Amino acid sequence: MGKELTDPFEIELITDLPTQQNSDCGVYVACFAEYIIEDLPIHVANFDVDGRRARFGILLWHYGRNKQLHGESSESEVPVAPKKTRGKKRKK
Repeated sequence: MGKELTDPFEIELITDLPTQQNSDCGVYVACFAEYIIEDLPIHVANFDVDGRRARFGILLWHYGRNKQLHGESSESEVPVAPKKTRGKKRKK
């Protein structure tokens, strides 16, 4: 990668970011994560928090509805498998 563990990482200061007004930081965090994951530019001027909140609500409803219709389950709903041990086999 061309970097050493001791090399400093780059920090970019972005000004005029949208801020929460009504304890809606979850929407901002989710959108920020989406921008970072998808490597999208952050558009500050036209950020519509109500539209984003509605979009996330629709996505969650659609996800839950598909789970109901297709009998799917999330990882958190699947029983945990017993941990495998790396021991020697016992002799009988």
